[in-house]
Amino acid sequence: MKIAVIIITLLFYIIFPALILRLCHLSKLANKIGAVLICYLVGMIFGQFILNEYNKDIPEILSTAIIPLALPMLLFELNIRSWRKVAGKAFVSMIISVICLIATITIGYTLFQNGVYEANKVGGMLSGVYTGGTPNLASLKAALNVREDVYIAVNTVDMVVSAVYILFLISIAKRVFGKILLPYPHKVDFQDENIEEKRIIKRLKKWIRLVSVGNILAAFGVSILIAVIGAGVGFAFIKDNAIQMAVIILTITTLAIIASNIKVVKKIRGSFDVGMYLILIFSIAVASMANFENMTKSILPLLGFISIAIFGTLVLHILFSKIFKVDVDTMIVTSTSLICSPPFVPVVCAAIKNKEVMMSGITVGVIGYALGNYLGVFISYFLGQL
Repeated sequence: MKIAVIIITLLFYIIFPALILRLCHLSKLANKIGAVLICYLVGMIFGQFILNEYNKDIPEILSTAIIPLALPMLLFELNIRSWRKVAGKAFVSMIISVICLIATITIGYTLFQNGVYEANKVGGMLSGVYTGGTPNLASLKAALNVREDVYIAVNTVDMVVSAVYILFLISIAKRVFGKILLPYPHKVDFQDENIEEKRIIKRLKKWIRLVSVGNILAAFGVSILIAVIGAGVGFAFIKDNAIQMAVIILTITTLAIIASNIKVVKKIRGSFDVGMYLILIFSIAVASMANFENMTKSILPLLGFISIAIFGTLVLHILFSKIFKVDVDTMIVTSTSLICSPPFVPVVCAAIKNKEVMMSGITVGVIGYALGNYLGVFISYFLGQL
């Protein structure tokens, strides 16, 4: 009986994220809600009504094991050489945004540290997610040993506030900011832009054909090797349990970035998608361990903390963009890429009617994925000393 329950529970955690992904492909409503949020909702229901004495340890084991495996896959497709494309005002805008984020998170921490449980860790997670994305949030949850209910609450409130933020960007942001910032200096004509867009689509189709079971297995193999080395470094050299997991996650991050520049690893395709699938498994597992009572107590302070982090950063970003002469389109797209992650860049570029800034915006987000874990751990320990 016990073995059967364990097997069924494992199959649920493995299969259900795939079903959710398929649902998001078929249903516009499900796609708008988002796979991660659906996983949270399903996970919380599963944890409240299905988990019992036979299978209650499974989500904890899964959530602990998945991040060290998923993290390298999410970084394998980094192209550090492409970072040199982020030049001029895009690079300036990125630096401004990160500095403004650190400032607003520090302000938010001083205002809400008494109302938010382990506010320094929350500040660290916000630093990571607003330079990278959901993968960084999940990695920092593990690195900083954040409680499950706190992690779910942070992610849920973030989705709500970020939705308001992105709605503002795609509606009236350019008209409002355009009265303050310089206009974008267009460099290519419409015909050149269409040619480049066709090239991007052609490369995308070629990439899709390269995704295979062999590539997925190869990605898993390299990820396991990196995870083992990272764990070995953490357990062998770090005896302080409070920072041990942080060292492991940062070691894995560093090794994955190094591996992304090795020719054999660079040939692997589809690793990012597999990594995101593992993040969905992690999301369901973590949500099934959440404590509703603890979550509801921290929602309002979290709403204040996260709102200051997002909109406070936006306001400061605008002011310093004015000082450093960053144009309105570059400012909007770099802010989008860092706060909401690269997948939102094409949407915003379409809304502001400027595809010339798309590649630099996406590259800024990729840099954020790489740097988010380092920044998150640093900010968490920095806030903890205040």
